[in-house]
Amino acid sequence: MLKHLAIVVGICQNVVLGIPFPCHFNEKCRCNSIPIHAKFVTEMMLEVDCSNTRLQDIPDLPSNVYTLSLKKNNIKVINDYQFSLLRNLSELDISYNKIKRLNRFSFNEVALSNLKLLESLEIDIPQITRLKVVFSKSFDSLVHLETLKVGICFLLEIKNDTFYHLVHLKKIYFDILCEISILPGAHYSLQKLNRIEMHYFYMYDVLSIDDAIKELSLTPVQTIIFRNTFLHGTKENFNVWNILASALNHSSVRHLQITENNPVGLFPVSRIDPVPPSILTLNLSSNKLDQFALELTNVQKLILRDNHLGDLLCLKIDNRHRGRNPKLEYVDISENNIYTLKPSIFQGQAELRYINLSHNHLQEVLFDLSRSNNLSLVDLSNNSISAFDQNSMRMFDNISLTSNLTIYLLNNSLQCTCKTLIFWKWVVVTRVKVFFDRRCASEDGVVIRFVSTKKRIQELEKECISYVSFIVIASIVLVATLICIAVAVVHKYRWKLRYMFYLAKSKHHRHKASIDSKHYVYDAFISYCEHDNSFVINDCIKNLEMERNFKLCLHQRDFIPGEEITTNITNAIHESRKTICIITKQFFDSYYCMFEFNMARMESIYSRDKRNIIFLIFLEQIIPQDMPLMLLELVQKDSYIEFPYDEQGNVVFWEKIDETLRQ
Repeated sequence: MLKHLAIVVGICQNVVLGIPFPCHFNEKCRCNSIPIHAKFVTEMMLEVDCSNTRLQDIPDLPSNVYTLSLKKNNIKVINDYQFSLLRNLSELDISYNKIKRLNRFSFNEVALSNLKLLESLEIDIPQITRLKVVFSKSFDSLVHLETLKVGICFLLEIKNDTFYHLVHLKKIYFDILCEISILPGAHYSLQKLNRIEMHYFYMYDVLSIDDAIKELSLTPVQTIIFRNTFLHGTKENFNVWNILASALNHSSVRHLQITENNPVGLFPVSRIDPVPPSILTLNLSSNKLDQFALELTNVQKLILRDNHLGDLLCLKIDNRHRGRNPKLEYVDISENNIYTLKPSIFQGQAELRYINLSHNHLQEVLFDLSRSNNLSLVDLSNNSISAFDQNSMRMFDNISLTSNLTIYLLNNSLQCTCKTLIFWKWVVVTRVKVFFDRRCASEDGVVIRFVSTKKRIQELEKECISYVSFIVIASIVLVATLICIAVAVVHKYRWKLRYMFYLAKSKHHRHKASIDSKHYVYDAFISYCEHDNSFVINDCIKNLEMERNFKLCLHQRDFIPGEEITTNITNAIHESRKTICIITKQFFDSYYCMFEFNMARMESIYSRDKRNIIFLIFLEQIIPQDMPLMLLELVQKDSYIEFPYDEQGNVVFWEKIDETLRQ
């Protein structure tokens, strides 16, 4: 007595908790009691699962069975009137057994007349069974049967009368072990079809696929699923997509799913037909696609999950309707081995509401979503993102002004460093709902777990104070060092830099003069201060130009009016064979005299192969201590002459200059 009471109590507990328990009619099966509300009473029904239990015979079942699964057993025979007592049965699955033939009365009118509540039937069609025996006139009594699933079949030919007696049939599933052929006229027995899933065509060629799709397009079907359908090799080279697109071009199909297929032959290499205009949902997941370039037409939901698209992904908008806003609302490109996305990948998709980029290798957000003001969810879970940059944060903030945006960042490589501090502050204050794991990696890679984001930010700010101070001091020292080096280099090469600048600026810039045979405009450029103007005019011009026919360049006579004086000086030195400097104490005090001397020195080094072109004439005695160092070097090389103030010495003086200018 106590034992039976314990069993009853245990069953009651299972009923309350919804836990399956061994069925009393067969312990291999699992039962689950569920309340079914009728008009006036609530009855307890049984969900019976006897699948995959190695049953050889169908057990005797109570009348209150609501759902029954006998799937994947060793049942060989369905006895006559086997299910006639199951008046409450709603779902029946007897697929994937070893039934080789159906008896005459397995599904006769008497057996099925009591199954008026049956909504879903999943069976095998044995090879030697005539199709009319299975879906005979007796099926007329199944007025609620809307779903039919065929597990195993051998060349199932769907004709105009195949489902004639299943007048309420809306959903048909042909499993992967069911080989079908949809023949012309099949649509007559599918006038209420809403959804169909297919795997394997008997004749895998253009004609069989084209006929099948055309027949389906004549039905009210809205969802077509091809799973593991286009996997077979063929000698004939045809492209499945263009066949499907052409056949469905004027259909009522709104949802098209082509998944787990072979990418070879799925899409043509060259001309690809656009998506039929009736299609609103396109699912191309798990096809191993490595590229995607398809006109989406009116597609609102695009699923490309589990492919190999990488960064080759390209969403195109129909160019014939450029003035129309794209209708794409849902995009799933998760599990695509994507490391980066082009910034323009989502540009122009103004109606986007959901983007799934999870399970990829993205490290940062570079794509532009600035015009997707209706965006409500961006799933970036399971990537390698360390933080958002300021552009991304600003973009998401702008979207959140018009939409309740949510971003998933679960299982990413988020970092807690001074560089990402601004990101964590943004997470706290933004209107965007950001979901992330309560952990992040420090600068040295240590994973830190935290409960309060605000508290973690405070700790990070303290850590960054010393870091920022170090960076500021180091930056100041580095900048100061670079400035000192730059000043030293400029000072050392100041005359070279000035020479190169003015030479390049010159309108008469010519190639480097490295040989004496070069034609020069002047024989000598005379550099002197205004104090020595009389010596140049009365002595130099008379003795060198008038008596010896040398052509001299004098600043007060030969410089081009309106030209910068520095440019005139550089041109004069560059176009003269020699530069003669008239040295007096006033020469050292003149800025332009010293400028002319240094420019002539640079000319000899960088344009004359280091040949000296400077000749010094001392008009007065100057002690070495009063001379600039660079001028003293020329004096030590004997590149000078002193002007004599006697008549005999005057003759020798001009002869020496004549000799120097003719060298």
